[in-house]
Amino acid sequence: MGPVEWGVWFEPTQPVRRLVELARLAQSLGATTCFVADEGTERDVYVALTAIAEATGLTVGPAITNPFSRHPVATAAAIATLAELAPGRVVHGLGVGGSRVVDPLGVDASKPYTALRETLEHNRRLLAGETVDGVSLGWFNGEVPVAVAGRGPRVQRLAAEQADWIILSAKPLADLPATAAQVRSRGSARIAWSAYLAYDAVERRRVLRHFSYMSVDAPPDIRAAFGLDDATADQVRGLMLEGRLDEAAALLPEAMVDLYGVAGTPDEIAAAIGAHRAHFDLFMLPMNDEASSADHIRRGAEILTAT
Repeated sequence: MGPVEWGVWFEPTQPVRRLVELARLAQSLGATTCFVADEGTERDVYVALTAIAEATGLTVGPAITNPFSRHPVATAAAIATLAELAPGRVVHGLGVGGSRVVDPLGVDASKPYTALRETLEHNRRLLAGETVDGVSLGWFNGEVPVAVAGRGPRVQRLAAEQADWIILSAKPLADLPATAAQVRSRGSARIAWSAYLAYDAVERRRVLRHFSYMSVDAPPDIRAAFGLDDATADQVRGLMLEGRLDEAAALLPEAMVDLYGVAGTPDEIAAAIGAHRAHFDLFMLPMNDEASSADHIRRGAEILTAT
């Protein structure tokens, strides 16, 4: 099937100039895509994406933005502006949003699925040049593919049926074939799969740290699968929102690394990803740690090149 197409996915916890440097490094090693998370209190996603788009030839997009922290019209205008700047190199990423972005804003995030579905339809129509509720982007004339991220079955069904891409983040390796089959049976959405790579003892500890984000926003059945009760999830959420990730990670079972990441030696990880090559179209390497980012991109590139 040819080499794995891959990209990097940044949490904007570092200065934008540093993100640009890392994006350039990733491109030099073969990356084609750069996602930037929309985390509300971190660096602004669209400022970061603009800088990266100007400095590289990568396809860029928010992964993900949500229906609550910005009005859907403002979101569509931001995406259209980015697409005007980098035509053919923008993907619009949408999801329901998580605790880390929604809680500090104090917004009403009730009915997240309905809000996501309505924003997806609204933004698609605006970006296609339609007038929606008396509003249009009369200056924009282009097409922007839409990606939808989510772990729940309803969101995954929505993405498969209505989006150009579905983003699967921390999808267990064992579940990837069945999920890919369901997605492809419902529509033509391409699959971007993101998984943390735990290729040594240090990375195992780092991976568990980052699962504090995922664990508190996971559906109850997923939390139950790795033994995280509601009381512990609330503790993890509080520590995560305070930035105390090491303490949050101490409450999580290390088994999460093996279940939701891809763990082993670099050769074992490359073999595992290669064995599932038919079940995704793009691999996104998640990036969170400031000090180790460049080394992690290099190691990730080596692993993905060896699949």
